[in-house]
Amino acid sequence: MTFRLEDEEFSQDDDQVVEKMRTFDAYVTPDVSTFYQEAPGSRQKMKPQFVGFGMKFINLSPKTVGLYWDDNKGGMLLAEVGPFQAIGTSTFAVHKFFCKDMKAKDPNEVLQNIPMHYGQNVYVYDAFSLEHANRKDLNKEEMELYKLQYENLEFGKLYKNFTGREWLALYPSKPKPIYPMWNADYFGQEHWVATDQVHYIEEPPASLLKTITERELRRRHDGTSASDLDVSLASYRSKETHLNLTLKVLSCSPRVFEIQNFLSHAEVDHIVHMATGIKLKVSSTSAGGSGSNRHSDAKTRTSKNSWLDRNRSPIIDTIYARAASLMQFDEALLRTRDYTEEQRFKEAGLTHRQSNGEYLQLVHYEVGQQYTPHHDFTYPHTSTVGQPERFSTLILYLNEGMRGGETSFPRFQNGHTADKLAVTPETGKAVLFYDVLPDGNMDEFSQHAAERVKEGEKWMINLWTWDPKRGY
Repeated sequence: MTFRLEDEEFSQDDDQVVEKMRTFDAYVTPDVSTFYQEAPGSRQKMKPQFVGFGMKFINLSPKTVGLYWDDNKGGMLLAEVGPFQAIGTSTFAVHKFFCKDMKAKDPNEVLQNIPMHYGQNVYVYDAFSLEHANRKDLNKEEMELYKLQYENLEFGKLYKNFTGREWLALYPSKPKPIYPMWNADYFGQEHWVATDQVHYIEEPPASLLKTITERELRRRHDGTSASDLDVSLASYRSKETHLNLTLKVLSCSPRVFEIQNFLSHAEVDHIVHMATGIKLKVSSTSAGGSGSNRHSDAKTRTSKNSWLDRNRSPIIDTIYARAASLMQFDEALLRTRDYTEEQRFKEAGLTHRQSNGEYLQLVHYEVGQQYTPHHDFTYPHTSTVGQPERFSTLILYLNEGMRGGETSFPRFQNGHTADKLAVTPETGKAVLFYDVLPDGNMDEFSQHAAERVKEGEKWMINLWTWDPKRGY
């Protein structure tokens, strides 16, 4: 392996950079035949019908540039990209982009045309190779950012040669995930989790479902005696001491798991009511294909999505804690922690107190609505320590019986079909998938979609978790 930088600014660090790059952690996707518990080479990987992909644009320039989609009408501005920063978007090989200097005297001057190529994810505007800029004019801060991106791009060549994938993260700033990930070795593989966060089988009265404080949240999970609130809620919960959850592998690349009966019907109804004022009367066979009969109270809202914090009610808190068990997390990682909890997390390299989980996002799709293929990860600012990123996505379905509305993974790796993996919503079912790979790279194959609802309606919630901490 050869890695050499020509400019004298790099000469003193050259040997160190070469030595550092000789050894690196990398995840190599197994032979697709092993996904069927067959000998390697017995199957060929199918090329998906879907020809879209994600593109990462890197601005290797000391100026802010505008990235435009070429719509043959003068271009549509997608984003302004700062010096030595990156952004991403979903695209197709037929698409074309271009970039402009946002402060140029001639607003029509194009710095670089950027046609898309299937199989290529990373695209760079290199102002220095195009002689639009000179490295000798960079100040100290700019030079450090340039070195970082240059080293990142050189590492990306090694990574792709070794793994067959493009490096989408930022080397060496992005470490491996510090949180555990479930294996997905073959289709149908199962993992089991036993959690003490048992179902609510009946929704408690409103007097017991008030917002709870951060102190009460900690007390509910500190392992000491049950709080007065929990004693009052016990009669509304399952009498079992534990809830057994089974994760079934639907896809090995990306890692996608299905979990039946993650939520009870009482919990489903509570979630929707808390977010919208609507009461869903859930049934396995629904009138008109809608998946639910419903009525609303005076607080009914018409927004398409809503957000629920963990302390909104004891049931919402339980769902977060159950999700933590499912993902092999300490539940405290999904809430704000106080100074007394710092020490036990410092050993894992966590020095922040902020929750690693976002608010629950409730989403409602009506007939004709969809979310086209996209990724849940983004690209942090190059100076952000640890490069925090969305680590996993947990989808919880709140109704069933609609036509369409599947969660699809159009690029899942397999040896039997070119079609997409499509997961049908079922009331209370969960789907877990990872947005990153075990080596810290973003998983390009985690591109997914909410298919168009053709009849009825669809209710679901998302819970995103971050590694190593939340990025906002």
